[in-house]
Formats: sequence, C-alpha cells, structure tokens
Amino acid sequence: MAEKEKRFQNSIHISGYLKENNLESVSTEKSGQVIRGSLLIATDNANSYKVQFYTPALTKSGEDSTEYESLSRLLDDDIVSIASYIKNNPSATFEEASKHATKVWTQARFEEFASKVGERSRSMILLKGFKAGEKIETEASPFSPRAEFTVDLFIEDIKPETVTEGETEKETGRYIINGVLPMWDESVQCIDFIAPTEKGIAGYMAANFSKNDTLTIKGELVSMVQRVLKEGTENQDEFFGEAPQPQYETLFTRERIITGLSKKPIKQGEQGCISIKSVQEGMAKRETKMIENGKRMKSNENNESSTPKKEASAAPASSKAFAADLDF
Repeated sequence: MAEKEKRFQNSIHISGYLKENNLESVSTEKSGQVIRGSLLIATDNANSYKVQFYTPALTKSGEDSTEYESLSRLLDDDIVSIASYIKNNPSATFEEASKHATKVWTQARFEEFASKVGERSRSMILLKGFKAGEKIETEASPFSPRAEFTVDLFIEDIKPETVTEGETEKETGRYIINGVLPMWDESVQCIDFIAPTEKGIAGYMAANFSKNDTLTIKGELVSMVQRVLKEGTENQDEFFGEAPQPQYETLFTRERIITGLSKKPIKQGEQGCISIKSVQEGMAKRETKMIENGKRMKSNENNESSTPKKEASAAPASSKAFAADLDF
C-alpha cells in the first residue's frame, strides 16, 4: 500500500519554563532503570503543557540512551521549577518566578488514549515525550517559548464550528478537522484540529480539501487557563454599603490550531496517501485497544474501591491551574 512507503509525521516541539517537575528515576523489572513521570512546561503565564515520559536508560540494542542522559539532567538538585520557587517565595508572581526557573525543551508526539466500557467511550489526547533537556541559550539558538506541531493526517470529516447562543447555533467561521493519524502498530488515532479564520486558513481548507484527503499541517498548541469573574458578580457599584465578594471561575481552553498546511491534498490512489482501507483496518485495531483499555480501567477501579484510601497530600499551588483530565 502507498502509505507504507512513508513514515508519517507526528511531531511536537515545546520550549518554555519548567513549571512543575514530576520526574523520577526508578528501577523496573521489565525495562531496568527508567525515568518516568511528567513535566509541566509554561510558555507564558496562561499556557502550560503536560508532557509524559517513560525513558529507559538503555536502548533496545543495549547501548546507553542519549535521551535518558539528556532527561536525567532535569533530576539534578540545581533545577528550579516555578512551583518550587513559589513554594519558597509565596508572594512571587509568575514573571518573577520565571526569571529563576529552568528553561527546558522537549520533543513529543500526540498519543490518543481511548477506552470503551459497554457503549461508553472515552478519548484523551496526551503529549508523549521522547526527548527533553535543559535549554542552553546561544546566539544561534536563542530561547523562544513556543508549542508547535507538525502532523500528516487523513481527513475523516471537515465541518464548520458552531456555538450555541440561546436556542440557536451560530457558525464561528472556523472549521473543525476530524483527523486520523496512523500509528506504528498499524492502528490509528482520532484527533481534531481547528482551522482558524486568521490568514484565511479556514476558507482555504473548505475550498480545497475534503473527506478522505491526506495532507500535512503545522500549527500551535493552545493550553490556556483563565480566571474570570462569574457573570452577574462583576458590578460592585450597584450595592450600597458592603457588596458581596466577587466570584471567579476557571476556564480551560485546549486547542490544536492550524497555522499552515499543504497547498494541495493527496487524493486516494496517489503516492503518499493514507488509504481508506488502511484507515478502516486501523479503526478496527483501535476498537480492540479501546475495549482492552476499558477492561484495565474497570479492573483498576475495582482494586481501588477495595483498597483503603490514604489521606491525600497537598498539591503544589500551581497544579490547581492545570486540569490533568482534559486532553489536547
């Protein structure tokens, strides 16, 4: 098949400030010494990205892993996260803490975790890191906080984005691209992307691409946390005497925004396409994996319910601004 002649792209690059460091080095029976856990990387005060790692010290051929060596630098005592700095300096702002935080980079990929129990399905898009380290600034390679991706995908569907206003739905001008990405095990993952109105991206996609097309897209990850006043509590001038305390809510925005794409689609039967047949076969394998994941989750839930719960320890203050159960 045409698609087996090409290794399809699924690449993410993130550079930013180390916000939380949840890595640990452990010895495992299966993989030997590994670094596992996650990094929370901030590109600014509003956007943070959770990247997960499981990096063995040795490669499959038994050689020392350069990825492990680079990642192990982030376990050193002189590495500073924004969370650890604020813990020691409670009045510090993000701007102050970021000046002291370690600058880091990572290369990662999108990885869907989908499960199915009965008729109930669930899908989360994770960021799986395979390389990371401390960012060393040079004149040729300055520090530039960003979160970017490049992927090859099959268009399962393309449709206008709508929002509900009262009892009516209104189009935003953006388009939602239901993408299918091939995986190394010949299954697939289903990931949505947004074609924005900026730079005419939405209009160009709607005019030149359709279902079953293959294309390359690049873009930026948005993982924004905003603390806003609840509607109806913002106007303190309407009260005489003591006014009620304003109430806030936390809003999360997780989007994959397309900023560039192939000029022309690769049609079915053309060199480099992701074929309908391979997608159908991949979807069947994805369904099998979903059922297996659902069984494991159900088993874990049963084990947890039969085990006495320990008192939870307090989480770092900065972790409250990140919803780990939301996907990308």
